[in-house]
Amino acid sequence: MANLDAVNIKKGKIGANRLDNKRSVSALVVSSPVLPLLDFKKTVQLYGLFDAEQYGIVEAFDTTNNVNVYRHIREFYRMAGEGTELNFMVVAQSETLQTITEDTAGDKLKRLLIDADFKVRQVAVALNPIDDEENPLVPVDGLVPDVFAAIPLAQGLAEWAYSQFMPTHIFLEGYQLGGLASVVPDLRDIENVEATKVTMVIGQDWQYAETKTGIAQKFADVGTVLGVCASAAINQNIGDNEAFNLMDATKSAWMVPGLSSHEKNKDVYQQLQTFENKGYVFGLSYAGLAGIRINNDHVCAPIIIDSEGNINEHTIAYGRVMDDCARQLRTAYLPKVKKTYAVNAEGKLPTGIRVGLETIGDTIFTDMRNAVEISKGKTTIDPESDLLIAKELKVNFNVQPTGTLGYLNGTINLKSKQ
Repeated sequence: MANLDAVNIKKGKIGANRLDNKRSVSALVVSSPVLPLLDFKKTVQLYGLFDAEQYGIVEAFDTTNNVNVYRHIREFYRMAGEGTELNFMVVAQSETLQTITEDTAGDKLKRLLIDADFKVRQVAVALNPIDDEENPLVPVDGLVPDVFAAIPLAQGLAEWAYSQFMPTHIFLEGYQLGGLASVVPDLRDIENVEATKVTMVIGQDWQYAETKTGIAQKFADVGTVLGVCASAAINQNIGDNEAFNLMDATKSAWMVPGLSSHEKNKDVYQQLQTFENKGYVFGLSYAGLAGIRINNDHVCAPIIIDSEGNINEHTIAYGRVMDDCARQLRTAYLPKVKKTYAVNAEGKLPTGIRVGLETIGDTIFTDMRNAVEISKGKTTIDPESDLLIAKELKVNFNVQPTGTLGYLNGTINLKSKQ
């Protein structure tokens, strides 16, 4: 028998709202002279340059005070686009990278992340250090001690943020680079430090830096890198050659790449590969490709793979993917906490219920795989989980990331025959 309705088209079900997963939400902490309309240690949400200007953060402020505050915000929005949420805080100019990232009082970077309602995915810390002639900032092995000492502190803060269910990546301004690539620390091999959530930026728009004097010339453009990260897919290398060109001739931006030593790349050209090998982040030009790209998505950690095939988060992209998975899985499973489930004769969850709970995680992984954010993901619940006494569901989540074409290694020959 035929159905007299003839044609029946049902509306499909809609899964979790991926548009509500705001991966671009960012934060920026900058040490600064006093701003007339914004108190120190107060968090404000910006959505464009206009918002920043309402607090007196304008180009003239940077020029008058010989600092880089407006600069970092302007660069962030140049790369991330107007409308992107930027949680912003200024702190006193006497603050250092160490005091901001250690944040023992919880009133600086920690406060900023909390004020942002746990939404921040990436944060940059920038300084405008006071050029004190009596206590000058002297690089040791190429880095100002404050810069190097801030790496494990920033990692500690990132681990705290993860424990508070607001995982984030931290970009540090590697200001005042002062040594050859051969002597600077290898950020991929710091003794007793595996800072997978920390990236050191030493690149600068050299032409812009020429407009500054003194120590203000030796800054690093963390605002630029933060903006690129905010606009990138979670699994995308921030140095993606096809996607992210830092140069914009219409705005005279990044026409000449340099380092925070205020040296042009071309003047230290022979050292750039060593800086790359040691895990520093900077702008780079390629022969045969117009524009400037970020060299790579480094973190301050070695590459680790264990005997079971587990790998550490040795790139920014790997870390962002893990953070995003953790956020989505927590959100999906929270409604199931404290729910009541029947158990079998052995006091364990029946297979059907286990499979249903595993499907929650697998659905997230399927969505991410379809969006080409991961290659594969699998949720496995321990069948021995005890919901009667311990009331604990033991779950293992495995995620296989997407790959990246880091470089092409080819061979070319002339042939007499094809």
